[in-house]
Amino acid sequence: MPWVANNNQAGEFRLPSHAAFLKSAQASLSPMQTFRAQQYEHKVPFCVYLHPSHAPTQSSDALFVYPRTYAQYVSQVRFLDDVPEDAVWCSSEQLINLELCDSQEATWRWYNPAQDPVAASITFEIRPLVSPDNGTAPYVVDVAAVKSRLAELGHGNILTENERVVLYVHDMPLFLRVVHLEGHDPNETEFTMPNVFRGRVDAATTSFHLVKENPDSDEYALSDTADDDPLPASFKGSVVNVYTNDDEMFPVKKKLLWPCIKLTSAVMAGHGIHKDKASVVHVDVDCLTFDRVLLYLEHAALHPDDSFQFDPHFTDGLLHAARTVGCQ
Repeated sequence: MPWVANNNQAGEFRLPSHAAFLKSAQASLSPMQTFRAQQYEHKVPFCVYLHPSHAPTQSSDALFVYPRTYAQYVSQVRFLDDVPEDAVWCSSEQLINLELCDSQEATWRWYNPAQDPVAASITFEIRPLVSPDNGTAPYVVDVAAVKSRLAELGHGNILTENERVVLYVHDMPLFLRVVHLEGHDPNETEFTMPNVFRGRVDAATTSFHLVKENPDSDEYALSDTADDDPLPASFKGSVVNVYTNDDEMFPVKKKLLWPCIKLTSAVMAGHGIHKDKASVVHVDVDCLTFDRVLLYLEHAALHPDDSFQFDPHFTDGLLHAARTVGCQ
């Protein structure tokens, strides 16, 4: 969800996990070393390979690394004697994920996964890596086999939204992309949405969901998904999808929108006189202004005894937004 914190007060209560993460990161050692990325199609997703000389001497846990200074995506490390000591072996999709070129040097760092939750569910887009020849029958993706392979190879690994994966199933390379990830956020409340974009895979508890990358494509199809589990709802309450006048979408907890009387039909969708309504609403407010409205509503719900501070420059926009949504 896009948001702009207009004051420190709002930023502090919205994502306290950020402060905790930075504190732990600063307190831990982060050894780093320069390696040359080498493209090597090892056919093992989620992993990169280093020479065994770089293995820590006292670590039995899975190790993860990332290049440069920000962990946009992380990869589990495996060690192989054939890897040159100054190189890290990455598959082609990993080079794309990590925004590296073949033979490019970068500083790599160890990644601390302590803050990452176990993923409850992961949704992937999927398609054959290579398009079938013209005139051939559509390729049918074996959904059950793909899920089994993901559980087998993904267990213990860390996945991030928008991460690309190449998976071999029945000797067929399939291209997948993480489009949605659900996980437990300890800072989620009945008023606030979870902020989870990365999670650890547990073969026993993580569920996988597959959708076609292009629903209209006739080149491939998914095997019967009628028995597929529905995507889990948010952990602590149902959600309204609010669309702003600049085409941004905000998933918002229904309870947070109770003070907005003009959104009642969406908040009460499925109940009483609103039983035929959908939990979707369009508001004539731009996304930045609506986000300031959400900041106010979150503050009022979580800190009712404290006054909300905002920049006077936004008064006119907030007044228009309050009238539009019927904010009490």
